[in-house]
Amino acid sequence: MLFRLMHHCSETRHIAAGALVVVLLGCTASPMEALAAPPDLVADAPALDDSLLTPEPIASGTCPIPGNCCPDWQRYAIFDVLFLQRNNATSGAVIAQQNVGGQVLPLFTTQSLQAATVPGVRLLYGALGPNQVGWEVGYVGLYGMFGSADLASPNNLVVPGAIGAIVPGWSSADEIRATDVASLNMVEFNVFNFCCERECPEDTILWSKCGCEPSCLCTNWLLGFRWAGFTDTAALNVRCCEGDPFTAYTVDAATNMLGPQIGVRTRRQWKNWAVEGWVKAMLAGTLHSANAGPITSSLAPGVIYREPRRLTDSGVGFLGDINYSLVRRLSDTWWLRVGYNLIWLSDVALAPNQWDFTDSPTSGTTLVSGGSLFLHGANLGIEARW
Repeated sequence: MLFRLMHHCSETRHIAAGALVVVLLGCTASPMEALAAPPDLVADAPALDDSLLTPEPIASGTCPIPGNCCPDWQRYAIFDVLFLQRNNATSGAVIAQQNVGGQVLPLFTTQSLQAATVPGVRLLYGALGPNQVGWEVGYVGLYGMFGSADLASPNNLVVPGAIGAIVPGWSSADEIRATDVASLNMVEFNVFNFCCERECPEDTILWSKCGCEPSCLCTNWLLGFRWAGFTDTAALNVRCCEGDPFTAYTVDAATNMLGPQIGVRTRRQWKNWAVEGWVKAMLAGTLHSANAGPITSSLAPGVIYREPRRLTDSGVGFLGDINYSLVRRLSDTWWLRVGYNLIWLSDVALAPNQWDFTDSPTSGTTLVSGGSLFLHGANLGIEARW
């Protein structure tokens, strides 16, 4: 009796084990067939989905947990306030002199018109699209690049050259004030290919030494178009006598640049910090224009000593734009930005270079291009990523 009971329990255990294997493997074999042919658990195990291990860029909507996707945003908007210093790459020609004891000495040159720090703004909006292709549109505006030089000294200030000798009051003026004011506007549109991947600290030498958490590294290769418009106005204001109005030799110069642009931008983002930088370059066609006002004197009303001039020219120029910024997360969407910028334009027409102090039929009829504009300085702003 006991033997029959033990034999029955053994069969029950074997049947139960076989049934359990069938349930786990989703097989249709009978329990006895399962026991007779034990399954290969390694070969038959379901494969892991790699997408669960490597976060992918979100295609639409928002990331469920900000910081856990790579990247955790699909659109971005940037607003920066710029504080840039402009160089003075003018010719250095003498624009004012002073008679000291019968000796005429240089007083001001075009290099004297050095602008202070230039305020401006940068706006950028872009989006990531399907097939790892995105787009963006941007604007940069720099306003009020102003430089001046001024001296009042009765009866001993001189405008140089032959034009200063023939215009009444310009060879013995009481005050000379030279000013230069310029602005720069740029618009760009780019499409880009983006590649984003999750990196652990041990994957790179730099970040493995600082104990950083995993980061999301995005690289964008940009191709687009940019327009840049540079306007510059220079005025040499002369007052011959006390109580008389100023008369001015004024020149307006403008340069428009348009051409294709290429560049690369990278952004390494951790949970609450990010670093971002870009390099962009444009080879552009340039169109220059210069307008000079008539030269007159308050001592001879109605007399024009040189007629107005209207000049145009064209050429080829280059524009380079470099930025590097440190970014701090404020919320799921908003970030604070601080960085440094370099901007360089070549083949521009600078207004002070257009002054011509000769006196001949061809005076003032040559447009002087080939100048350059270099700006560098800080940016401070905010960005939204969602």
